[in-house]
Amino acid sequence: MSQTKALKKPAGNDAATQGGNLKWIIAVTVAMATFMEVLDDTSVSVALSQIGGNLSAAEDEVTWVVTAQLVSKAVVLPVAGFLATVVGRKRLFSICLLAYGATSLLCGLSPTIGFLVFMRVVQGLSGGMLSPMAQAILTDTFPPAQRGLAFAAYGVATVVAPTVGPTLGGYLVDNASWNWVFFVNVPVAIVTAFLVSILVKDPPAMVKEKAAKWAGGLHVDYIGLSLLAVGLSALQYVLSRGEREEWFSSGAIMTLSVVAAVALVAGVIWELRSKDPVIDLKLLQHRNFAAAVLVMFAVGAVLFSSSTQLPLFLQNLLGYTAVKSGLAISPGGAAVLLLMPVVGVLSGKMQARWMILLGLIISTFALFNYAHVLSSDIDFVSVAKARVFQSVGLAFLFVPISVAAYVGIAKNKTNQAATLINLAQSLGGSFGIAAITTLIARRAQFHQSRIIDSLNFSNPNYEAGVQNLASTQAAVGGSLAEATERAQATIYGAVQLQANILSYVDSFYLLGFACLLSIPLVFFMRANKPGQNEQAGAAG
Repeated sequence: MSQTKALKKPAGNDAATQGGNLKWIIAVTVAMATFMEVLDDTSVSVALSQIGGNLSAAEDEVTWVVTAQLVSKAVVLPVAGFLATVVGRKRLFSICLLAYGATSLLCGLSPTIGFLVFMRVVQGLSGGMLSPMAQAILTDTFPPAQRGLAFAAYGVATVVAPTVGPTLGGYLVDNASWNWVFFVNVPVAIVTAFLVSILVKDPPAMVKEKAAKWAGGLHVDYIGLSLLAVGLSALQYVLSRGEREEWFSSGAIMTLSVVAAVALVAGVIWELRSKDPVIDLKLLQHRNFAAAVLVMFAVGAVLFSSSTQLPLFLQNLLGYTAVKSGLAISPGGAAVLLLMPVVGVLSGKMQARWMILLGLIISTFALFNYAHVLSSDIDFVSVAKARVFQSVGLAFLFVPISVAAYVGIAKNKTNQAATLINLAQSLGGSFGIAAITTLIARRAQFHQSRIIDSLNFSNPNYEAGVQNLASTQAAVGGSLAEATERAQATIYGAVQLQANILSYVDSFYLLGFACLLSIPLVFFMRANKPGQNEQAGAAG
């Protein structure tokens, strides 16, 4: 009977009262926190060479500026939901924002590479909890009829930030210094923390749960927490450093892979049997939620790997500057900004699963389109069009996935649900980047060897090409032998370029198939009732 009443209760009576008339300001505030954190992740990578030069660090040392933060985020993500419950989500969110601002300042002031890496670890510990808490706040602040629009604001931050990051990072490095990549976070973190402190309130269900945990004696699942922290940090190290260290030919990668596998399997078993787990894996028993988590994993892989590799293609193979490559993919961000509000409105009128299906279909064709248009003579406009095509698909994914994920999830489980969704997206991004980086390196070698096999003087086309180029080179000066060597070097450079382009083509085919294989997951989702409060009476 109580469930029936809860379902019939007007949607505005529970969630909306948490934010009242200020709920849209709350949405922008928490989205700003996520935008800052994701933007920093993508902009720092552009500044690595300048950081290494300024701090006298070798290339292998400076890559730890990225790796250290990724590992620390992997450690803290599983515990985000638990800490938000026992500390209070509003309080923890404010603390993390201030800590993120302080560590950003100290990162920018770092005198040595060691100090910078340490501060990036602390920055990752504070920033890793921002996204799941932001998503949980939106879920509890908005009624179901408006939740799609709220997630649209959050989705803009998640999708647009990886697009803007390299452009902003390149601009700051070119026109100021690498330090400003970190300094820009400081005022954003302070303003956001202030707004959170005066606008956000913890929902009554969470306040009661927090009181109950403290009253009954706070129990911390140290074993589960330790297993997950060790497993995820080892996994993140393997994924971020694997290609650089030749994967399993490295003793460290091999050892940490075993550690990750053992710790994560043991951690999952422990958490499923624990009465008070640090991360509630039993939420995956909900069909909608489990399917949404898997789709979010795939979307995270596609978003972060494509956002990482496309700028590298433009800069390394076509000679674009960091700013120009950012401008080439920025129309995709504009497309998301325009479409997200539309998708937010539609999510209150259409079933989320059909919108996810549409987004996956568009994304699949968009990724295959990359494979067809990428070439050595692709122009700026063609790159921008391809990115817009992909962004249209992404716009139809993040909001509906977030809406579908919370169907049937009890209100006191929103922290845990948000943690799992964000963990899936983060791990998807790490797996995607690792897979694509490895594929590009391996396939470049494969294509180069295939092309070179046919480049010998028994091939009349090759012989004629060398002779023509040698004649041109000889006219400039030097002996015929020297001109022939220069001609062969020119051809070899062209071979390398073509082999690398083909490897990027292969990588986008792989991402396209990843989207295609995710489509069946949509049919495991049950129908939601757009705009109705399906969450209020759900059992945990």
